[in-house]
Amino acid sequence: MERDALSDFRVSPRIFYISGIALLIGVAGALIAFALMFMIGFFTNLFYYHRLVFTFVSPYPNQLGGTVIAIPVIGALMIGLMARYGAEKIRGHGIPEAMEAILGGKSMISPKVALLKPLSAAISIGSGGPFGAEGPIIMSGGSFGSVVGQLLHVTAAERKTLLLCGAAAGMSATFHSPIAAVLFSVELLAFELRLRSLVPIALASGIADFTRSLIAGNQPMFPSSAAPDSPNVIVLVAVLFGIVGALLAYALTKAIYGVEGLFEKLPLHWMWWPAIGGLAIGLGGFWVPRVLGVGYDTIGQLVEGKLLIEAVLIFLLVKMAVWVIALGSGTSGGILAPLLIIGGTLGNGLAQMLHIHQPGVWSILGMAALFSGVTRSPLTTMVFLLELTHDVSMVFPTLITCAVAAAVSAVILPRSILTEKIARRGRHIARDYLVHPLDLQRVSHFMTAQPVSFPAEQTLAAAYTGMKREPETYRFTQYPVLSANGGLVGMIDAQTIAQFGVLEQSQHRTIGDVARKGISVPHYATMLSAMQKMLEWNTDRLVVLNEQTKPVGLITKHSILLAGKLQVEEETQRERFIRFSGKSKQTARSSSQHGRKHLMELAARNQKKEPGPMAQVLSCCISIDPMI
Repeated sequence: MERDALSDFRVSPRIFYISGIALLIGVAGALIAFALMFMIGFFTNLFYYHRLVFTFVSPYPNQLGGTVIAIPVIGALMIGLMARYGAEKIRGHGIPEAMEAILGGKSMISPKVALLKPLSAAISIGSGGPFGAEGPIIMSGGSFGSVVGQLLHVTAAERKTLLLCGAAAGMSATFHSPIAAVLFSVELLAFELRLRSLVPIALASGIADFTRSLIAGNQPMFPSSAAPDSPNVIVLVAVLFGIVGALLAYALTKAIYGVEGLFEKLPLHWMWWPAIGGLAIGLGGFWVPRVLGVGYDTIGQLVEGKLLIEAVLIFLLVKMAVWVIALGSGTSGGILAPLLIIGGTLGNGLAQMLHIHQPGVWSILGMAALFSGVTRSPLTTMVFLLELTHDVSMVFPTLITCAVAAAVSAVILPRSILTEKIARRGRHIARDYLVHPLDLQRVSHFMTAQPVSFPAEQTLAAAYTGMKREPETYRFTQYPVLSANGGLVGMIDAQTIAQFGVLEQSQHRTIGDVARKGISVPHYATMLSAMQKMLEWNTDRLVVLNEQTKPVGLITKHSILLAGKLQVEEETQRERFIRFSGKSKQTARSSSQHGRKHLMELAARNQKKEPGPMAQVLSCCISIDPMI
């Protein structure tokens, strides 16, 4: 391990190679996003207006009457056939599938999925499915990035970065939201926050947005000028929306997976399930036509405060019902746009009930609350809405709503719509990002003192005799073997010495003749790198070398556990160091000294009586009155 590995960021020059590929994927991701939007327009025109054009239109109003019920069923049957005989992974909204590929599949998505996913999504949404295009676009862009990564000689981590570059490019080009696309990829998909992935993703998202601007201009997707009247009142409203949004996120998540469980009990092959969901879409669309399709026009009217629906409650309930049933049936479609519509409609309806003269403010807060409650990504949500609307006046209340919704949702809902499916397949998803605690500790703080060793030129017989004569000194299972100048030659087991030391024919064999390779680590290395080296070499101890590459200690599995234990105690031990009464002060001092004494005992070497460097540092801390 070189000292460069102890820098703030662990990056190599390959970041420039991956970033160059990311730029190409960003352009391709933007083109894929536009291609999907054109396909959605084509199928919408074909199904609802019987014309062969690619213009993006809404499936309402139309002149089909009761025939509109059959169209989503036809589209769903086509998707079921594509899933069964093409690629099953096209089912669903795409984000869990991307997560699963990253976590368990070395970020490899088949080219077949890359082709069929956008086509199935276009058919689903074009036939009236109440879904957004962003999930399939994210999956399609990610699939392209993954395929590129499979064509190149890269690691699984680099392939993951390329997958995320495609996903971010697709989202950026769809919504003109380059920053939110980066945050979305990092908060939800990357499972890390590192420059090695952040830089390429940011470049791909940025170039995708630039490509979009060349094709569609720089206007925000849903421009808004809504502004809260009273800063004092809006804080309370924002908090209340955060709580309500989290509760609604809970209800929708439970409903979707409850419906999915009901479909699994049906005596039908899963290929037919989307058709049942399509029937629900058709019936809902016949009753309330506005629930059909992606609904971008509805989102635009909501943020402008111009959506005045008399039966807003009926629209909200029907939209939620058809979306939940359709998504639970396993058809293809995204969730982001429906969340914005449902949350925005909730805010709009409450504003109408309470006669708020700026319903756009409440609509945006409703969108933020539900989106953040479902994704538990408050920063992504806040930036996403800012980029969608360019409404700077709403940043402050939106941030409060997002934070409250994410916190409440995380407490009451263990898994979200995005992760529940993966968890049900037996894979745990952890979304807390932090620097590994072992990466903040040096091996020099946790190594044993100068280890007992054998010179390479010593005979096995002499070594065995010495071990029998001083059993307290030679009580370990393994020992470093040193050269004449004190350098590391290798390691030898006590069992090996005992085995050869009693053999007549081995009387003149030396320790160096039978020593095995010793795995070492420099004294400035981190405990994380030491643990990784132990796993790489399948060993339970490492020799610590100083600047002159001479052994100065050992790192064992116990050392790793000790370093981790110190971090656990920081997370779990509650302490108070400042009190105002004399009695409490004395108690706090005793408690503090006891805690420090305990840490010193932990840091004392398991294989030596004398304390090591960490214990010596803690000993100095004990001598200082913590109350001064």
